[in-house]
Amino acid sequence: MGSRIDRGTLQLPLRGFGETIGASIAWDKATRTASISFGSRTLQLTAGSAKAVVNGEAYTLSAAPKLTDGKLWVPANSVAAALGAKITWNESKRTLSFERPLHVYASGGKEGFVNAFGEQVLKAGEYDSADEFSEGLALVGKDGKFGYIDIKGSQAIPLQFDQGYDFSDGLALVETGGKSSYIDAAGKTVLSPVYDELFDFSEGLALVRSGDLFGYIDHTGKEVIKPQFEDAFYFSEGLAAVQIEGSYGFIDRTGKVVIQPLYQSASDFKEGLALVQSDGSFGFVDPQGKLAIEAIYAKAFSFSDGLAAVENDGVVSYIDKNGKTVLETPYSETGDFHEGLASFLKDDKYGYLNLKGETVIAPKFDEAGNFTNGLARVVVNGKATLINAKGVEVANAKPPEAPVEEAAPATPAK
Repeated sequence: MGSRIDRGTLQLPLRGFGETIGASIAWDKATRTASISFGSRTLQLTAGSAKAVVNGEAYTLSAAPKLTDGKLWVPANSVAAALGAKITWNESKRTLSFERPLHVYASGGKEGFVNAFGEQVLKAGEYDSADEFSEGLALVGKDGKFGYIDIKGSQAIPLQFDQGYDFSDGLALVETGGKSSYIDAAGKTVLSPVYDELFDFSEGLALVRSGDLFGYIDHTGKEVIKPQFEDAFYFSEGLAAVQIEGSYGFIDRTGKVVIQPLYQSASDFKEGLALVQSDGSFGFVDPQGKLAIEAIYAKAFSFSDGLAAVENDGVVSYIDKNGKTVLETPYSETGDFHEGLASFLKDDKYGYLNLKGETVIAPKFDEAGNFTNGLARVVVNGKATLINAKGVEVANAKPPEAPVEEAAPATPAK
């Protein structure tokens, strides 16, 4: 399939685009209009016009489709967004990959999936529980057994496990009869390492615990980094935080200490920087171990959307990767920015603000999660719902979970 860039916009031929994502296409030569249907979404567009219609409502494309050499070229990302999909074009391989972001919703005590518009994609009713999709598969549970479904709702891996966790690095950790193993996307058991505790794979390595010490194994089960650390994190951006003699530093994938253990606490690298604590205050180090942003904050959080929330004197502000304050707030509690929005707490209720600090969703929630693929989970008076970026409820969500004393076995307690 060919591609072209027109004024910074990726253009793809509609027919090839539709075949790749599994959409049906109808073309009316007389009116120069096309209709593309994908699940519950139908997009109607016209050659030469950026004005389109999605499920009967007006929609503006990022650029007008163009009819050239018998092909209708469309703004690929804009069309995908209208259909509730995300695409990635690999120019060197000339291949198009796509994902269909879905969210778990609840109905009648059962769980299913909706798209970013709150439209039902996989009906609730068959499963007692469901997790978000990860690497094309979602963990589902029924009558105490767990398995995995694909994006079409088919059981890719039958319900058979006593417990299961999301796929990561092509493998998922499952438990049956008290024994933990790793399975691949076909449901085949590929590893059954013997350790006191197993964790997910990340960047080719899985964290394991032997006694009170942590180490790492690779996809063959080989112990690449023997258990030797008092505490350890997943690998992120090539490095993992570990605890040595009570202090935290970072190792590379060979186990070599590349950032000396100088810190009271440390977090994963995100967007090129890692949050660390020194002498009770927080700052950020770069992959070379340089303190890129001085440890001068009473509280701080990892970077997200290019910004990090920091706190001094009980007030939160946001800094960029140079340590410059780019947004000041009057709030004592805020969340990370995701998709341009961050939660904030005012008068014991949560709302959302934008990158300018403007309130875009009024504070009215008892709980407020991060926005992911267009939706966020919020709770009011014990009822959980999914809202869009305008604050409109689009579906019921999983009910609030009762507090637990211990972290799930597949996630290190941090």
